[in-house]
Amino acid sequence: MNFLPVIQPDGSGGELRTNVLPLAALHLKAKWHPAPVHSFTLPLWYAGTYDEQEAARTRAVIFDRSYLGRFYVTGERAAELLARVFATDTRRIPVGAIRRGVVCRVDGTIFDIATLYHLDEGRWFIVSGPRAQTALMEAIEAETHPGHEVEVRDRLTGSVLLAVHGPEAAQRLEAVIGQTIPSAVPLGEAHEILLGGYRALVAHHSELGEDGYEFLVSPEVGEHLWENALTAGIEPAGLAAYDTMRIEVGAIEAPTETPPPATPLHAGLGALVDLDNPDGSPRDFSGADALRQVPATPERVLQGLRIEGKRLAKRGSRVTANGRDVGACVNAVYSPVLGTGIALAYLPTGLVNVAVDTDGIPQPATVVPLPFVDGPRGAIVAK
Repeated sequence: MNFLPVIQPDGSGGELRTNVLPLAALHLKAKWHPAPVHSFTLPLWYAGTYDEQEAARTRAVIFDRSYLGRFYVTGERAAELLARVFATDTRRIPVGAIRRGVVCRVDGTIFDIATLYHLDEGRWFIVSGPRAQTALMEAIEAETHPGHEVEVRDRLTGSVLLAVHGPEAAQRLEAVIGQTIPSAVPLGEAHEILLGGYRALVAHHSELGEDGYEFLVSPEVGEHLWENALTAGIEPAGLAAYDTMRIEVGAIEAPTETPPPATPLHAGLGALVDLDNPDGSPRDFSGADALRQVPATPERVLQGLRIEGKRLAKRGSRVTANGRDVGACVNAVYSPVLGTGIALAYLPTGLVNVAVDTDGIPQPATVVPLPFVDGPRGAIVAK
């Protein structure tokens, strides 16, 4: 098993067409630097990637996450339906809670890593990974059957998903949405409330190592929320800053950091897999049989690399140990918090010192456990 990232150019040869974010005009006004990513034209940065990361770690920033697939699953048997799709047993997630959940293919490899919001009994909101978008929703719809009275409702169109992160997120949001709303949603919970007279979903969780809030609102409300946030001193930030921050805290995405044959156990997501029901009987979900055959401690697992010197790795950079090729980076960025390059790679266990190819020049690196940066508040974990 080599766990190589799949890096393929677009072979269509035609013009690349992407979807347009509902708030694209506001991003243009904020002087975005756009690029086609995840089938959308997205802001990579505004003032600058490093400046945006610094703002997110010390003040507050706002991200437009509207390129992510999102949908509601409602009905008395919604949790039961989701438990047939997710390796994560959704029946164990309490009302009001937010959890990451993993979906596997039949062979146990990772199909998607989603965020589950259990809003009320029989009412769920799900945000899929950036590549799955409608694919996860379609997989769940395929499990619905007449008589189950479970409804799946798409929200990819007709809504925007905005996220505010930073140690001053709650304080600055008070000037945007009122003094009572940030404190009304406890950390780790999601609630549906009235925002400016319109129904909105507000979630409070720390997915980037900082205090964070997410808002699912209509495009019209989203416009006001975005503009008022900038007026309140919350700075716009793009995908480049977001990806660096999530890698720092070990929040991996599928399929970028989970290439086959990686399973959740190889990717360090074993805690998201529930092989058994609460009564001890085996659960039945996609990939269950294959996952039961994976050792609890695989020979090769996802690990972090802290790269010495000023040279940077990139996705696909080879990793060697004692002159022997042992794998490849599935992602790599520069971490302003750590002041060095960092990378993710599936490597044999037991390695400590390796070398990473940086455009033909091997660069020493240290193998470290994830996350690189702990939270909340982005405190650096001593390695």
